Amino acid sequence: MSEEHGTGDRKPVSTHPLVRSGFLEYDRVVFFSDAVFAIAITLLAVNLRVPAHGDIGTARQISEAIPSIRGFVISFVVIAFFWVGHHQIFRYITVLDRRLIALNLLFLGSIAFLPYPTDLLSAASGAQGAAVIFYAACGAFAGLVEGVMWLYAAWSRANLTSPDTGKVRTFFFLRIMRVPVVFLLSIPIAIFSTSAALYFWILIWVSALVINRYAPDLGIPEQVD
Repeated sequence: MSEEHGTGDRKPVSTHPLVRSGFLEYDRVVFFSDAVFAIAITLLAVNLRVPAHGDIGTARQISEAIPSIRGFVISFVVIAFFWVGHHQIFRYITVLDRRLIALNLLFLGSIAFLPYPTDLLSAASGAQGAAVIFYAACGAFAGLVEGVMWLYAAWSRANLTSPDTGKVRTFFFLRIMRVPVVFLLSIPIAIFSTSAALYFWILIWVSALVINRYAPDLGIPEQVD
């Protein structure tokens, strides 16, 4: 695909355009992204193991499984938030260049890695501070990469997004950045109280409700998260 340089009021196209919405190559990127999310969630469930010894289903075993179940629920919700954000921004991203594909791969790598800090969070006795801090750092990194990806696409002069992106540019950025901000703020809290840090993560959901409540009418369907 040849490069074009805008003149006058025309915006320059991407310096490294690869695929556009409506073509198989673009769909492959989206399908691959969805597959990574699905595999990451599947790995969360795979890591829920029933003990191979003792009476299955005893109250003690169920009690011992609570940290693993808690870790599964936390990561399932976090990955779901990331998937919703990724789905939303790809409603407006219509062109993928090499830089955007690289950012998307980095983001997907951080999602695929989340089952590991989830295991640490589940295995830590009483949710130890180090495990909580590491999980928050991993979640914050994933959110920051997603935010950078949207910044690059939505504010670029390379025509990577649809013409009506302007009305949702800041709104989606705030929705994306609420996740890493909450995770980063929870890190110093975890130093003093791991339980407080875990409860602090609920603000990811609460802040989404606040952003949706006070956002201007953008003409898009109301979000459920």
